[in-house]
Amino acid sequence: MDALRDPTHIGMFEPQDLVVLQGVFTRLTAANTPSLDEARARSLARSIITLYRHGVRDPEQLFDVLQAQPSRDGWAPGLNHA
Repeated sequence: MDALRDPTHIGMFEPQDLVVLQGVFTRLTAANTPSLDEARARSLARSIITLYRHGVRDPEQLFDVLQAQPSRDGWAPGLNHA
């Protein structure tokens, strides 16, 4: 079964996927790094990964969606969390 060997079917990411995910995370947190606590960072990471797994693969689109939509569990992109 080739589908079972495909990393995308078992929740694994390829190195190029990690580059995209990290880049979006870094870009979103750049302005908020001093005040971004662990809970908010985890929330943001979950949001990025969820969108990516649902097919949003373009870094600009990921950034735009997450920049515009505050999450219900603590991450509010574009806001200073000081």
